[in-house]
Amino acid sequence: MAKAMERARGILGAYHSAMNELFASYGSFVARYPFVPLILGVILLGGLSIGLVHVKKETDLEKLWVEQNSRVVKERQFFNERFGGTPRVEAVTITSANSTDLQDDKLDLKLSMDAMQAAIKPLFNELKINLTTDGTTYELRENDFCERPLVPQSMKPGNNPLVEHNYISWGIVRLANCSVKAASTLFSFNPAGVGLPDGWGIEWLPCIKLSLADCFKEGGDYDYPLALQQLEQAAGRYSIIDYTVYYNQFSNFCQIELAKTFSALFQGNRVDVTSDFIGQLVAGTVGSAQILFSWGYRWRTSYANMTNSQILGHINAALQIARTADRNPTNAPIESCILNKAPCCMTWFGLHSPVLTALGSVEWDAAGTNITKIGGLRWALNNFHQQHPVWKTYLQEKFNTTLDDSQRNDLTTSWESLMINKLDPLRQHKPNTGFGTSEQYGDLQLEFSMWRSSDDVIADANKTPIWQIICSVVFVSIYCFFAFVNFGDPVHSHTWVAMTGLSVVTFAIVAGFGLTSAFGIKITPLAGSVVPFLALGLGVDDVFVLVNILRNYLEDPKLQGISSQDSGVPEREMRLTVALAGPSVVLTTFSVLASFFISSLNPIPVVRWFCWQMGITATLHTCGMLLIFIPIMSFDARRVKANINDPNLWAFCRIRSKSPNTDSLPSKTQIAGDDFPVDDPSLQEHVGSSPISKAVAKYYAPLFESNVFKIFTVILFAGLLASMTYLGFGKVQRGLKLSDITLKGSYQNTYAIVTEDRFLSYEIYYVTTRVDLPNNQDQILQVYDRLQYNLTQAPIQPWILESSVLGNLYLYANASGEAYPIQPAAKFYPLEQAWSSSLLGILSLPDMYCENKVTKAPMSCFVSSFDPNLTIGATKVSIFADHLGAETDPNLALLRESRKISDNSNSQFGEDLGFMYGYPYLCFRAITCIAVTTFTWLLDLP
Repeated sequence: MAKAMERARGILGAYHSAMNELFASYGSFVARYPFVPLILGVILLGGLSIGLVHVKKETDLEKLWVEQNSRVVKERQFFNERFGGTPRVEAVTITSANSTDLQDDKLDLKLSMDAMQAAIKPLFNELKINLTTDGTTYELRENDFCERPLVPQSMKPGNNPLVEHNYISWGIVRLANCSVKAASTLFSFNPAGVGLPDGWGIEWLPCIKLSLADCFKEGGDYDYPLALQQLEQAAGRYSIIDYTVYYNQFSNFCQIELAKTFSALFQGNRVDVTSDFIGQLVAGTVGSAQILFSWGYRWRTSYANMTNSQILGHINAALQIARTADRNPTNAPIESCILNKAPCCMTWFGLHSPVLTALGSVEWDAAGTNITKIGGLRWALNNFHQQHPVWKTYLQEKFNTTLDDSQRNDLTTSWESLMINKLDPLRQHKPNTGFGTSEQYGDLQLEFSMWRSSDDVIADANKTPIWQIICSVVFVSIYCFFAFVNFGDPVHSHTWVAMTGLSVVTFAIVAGFGLTSAFGIKITPLAGSVVPFLALGLGVDDVFVLVNILRNYLEDPKLQGISSQDSGVPEREMRLTVALAGPSVVLTTFSVLASFFISSLNPIPVVRWFCWQMGITATLHTCGMLLIFIPIMSFDARRVKANINDPNLWAFCRIRSKSPNTDSLPSKTQIAGDDFPVDDPSLQEHVGSSPISKAVAKYYAPLFESNVFKIFTVILFAGLLASMTYLGFGKVQRGLKLSDITLKGSYQNTYAIVTEDRFLSYEIYYVTTRVDLPNNQDQILQVYDRLQYNLTQAPIQPWILESSVLGNLYLYANASGEAYPIQPAAKFYPLEQAWSSSLLGILSLPDMYCENKVTKAPMSCFVSSFDPNLTIGATKVSIFADHLGAETDPNLALLRESRKISDNSNSQFGEDLGFMYGYPYLCFRAITCIAVTTFTWLLDLP
């Protein structure tokens, strides 16, 4: 063992001697030929800096935070390829302007709903944007961007169905007018002037939005087309659509008359059709009228004459109805709401609205069944993602041309900018907005957010803080100046070389960004905002080490007493300096590289890219120190030996001192060439002449001669280590809120502050994969049930099945006399394709992806005739998860619980039915990964 230890010590000693000799030789070389490494270093770093021409910034939140090589990568790819990406959400909130305490922010509900209506209406009624393509200018409004059903051709306006193929809308006009006329004798009202006009049809349908106003009649005050308003035209006790449905339930007179009208239409134009075809048109017209009956706001109560207590009671009653309603998907809950005029919270198309998602700072009674306080209102809608296939098709048909990705992205961001400009004056309480001081809504606070809001936050964070970097360099330069200035002996002042070192560090940082850009590593907010400062700190440290050691040797009386043939070449000083400091600089770089490149194994892209950026920059910084800064130091040493003052002091002192100070030098000793000991401790004992060095040597260093001070220092730092460890593992919360990283006072920041603590419900998705949907209906229904009844965050309304593609299809199947699940499976796609172009099917188009079952090429789900090759390749259903908020733990609990249900179902049924998706699965998974990785590394520490 002793021999082994002796051998190890010998090897280590040989290694140290070799390293000393290597760096000492380099120091000698640099002293003699400084321009060689200097030019090489400038060419190297300058060439790498050219890579900045390829610099790219990444502002996509998903691409920054989605964990690589995890399941979420494949899930995200699957989702984006079929649905374009998560919808572009726009949201507006109303809270009290004078309350910062969640316990005291009870709202005047009536005033707040009025304020929300006043803020939202102009977004639909006034805002527009123009797009010119192929020489034609088109006007776009909110309903061109939002997720909404597309009107089937059969329901569009027109007077000639033989040409325009709008048989259903043409038939509804005749059926409705006949029913109104027939019902007028039963209900004793004058039908004159009551009815649908010729050419009636639906040009567009409302957006699918989140709004508390949908609980009341006022929900139809905006974004509600004239055609649907005409259906709700009152005539006596009921509306036109009511009479149309009620009358045809007990009399087929108008249906017979409609069949005659259709026959006359075809015969008059000499078109041969069968009686079965006419029967199908009549049945389609009646069925469409029944669907239109479930739409609208005519049956809902107005909140205009309600008190706040009555409004709250209305909401509680609606939630109680939703809890106890029959959840059979073939029984539309809207029917009982309309017939009984019950206080239901429904969307305009008759499904339960996610009303709790629209409420903030909600407090419940002791039983947890009735809301006792509401502290905020939220309105929101989903705009189509610019890559969504349905929106692509819509724009192509509207413009008669295809827009590329950048054009669609510019279109969406321009629209969102327009909305931001419209809402921001209300947020800032500008005069004449209704929200100004002393105006109607002046005591309320409006906040808003658009999809681009998060992108803008990241884009702003991605901007390299040039002025901050400049300030840092200035402050460090000032510190360097006072650390190395020597007014008493300007020759031995080294401020200019220290400041030049800062330039070399900056040069290396630029080269680092250039090299990483050339490698395709994108600039992220973390890299752009942190790397320059961290690299500057590491670089300055090396500069201080090198300059301090060189200064000490230049002032060392023993070394300066050694003469040589060429005393103007600082060979000995550079040899000793590089031999002593060079290994330290290089080994520090290796330590930094090891730290960052090991950290780059983290699968989170933003962390990995930052580590690569920092590791590469640190490496190039070391190259800059060795190839550029050390040669510059040799120039400074030549200056000292030539008795030239520090250039930064030339304004205060002359360029050259009168004579060198040789009083302290011993008698000259002849030592030839390199034959002197680089590791002689006596050549490293001299203390530099800066005020800081002198103060440390005089006051601080002597303290360590006292054992009491040594013990005190150990105890102090042990306590600091223990306290920091406790705080780091016991008190630090995981996650970073948006309010923590947004610019203080910006609309993104104030919106984040309001929503993080008040609005605790968010939208997530269950996505079915490429499965045999007809033969897996039972299994998917079981997954929906498990999520509905076992998921802690499952919503009271809407129910998961109710919101799904299958739930909507089953409503249609029930009207067609089919039970659910649809059996046999061979009936599924003929029924589904007929449903897809109906007024029910169009509601689900944004949630479906269809493809060719042979080639797997994407296909439109909206079909007018049966296609045997069409299959549903994916569906998504929204789940409005409650009790989340911005805290990490509830979101991680949702992630684990919902995935457990989904994954266990996949395992049980032996097929990959689907997966959970949404921002908690994209972003909060990253927090888990970072925490697990950190814990694993800690376990590996010795």
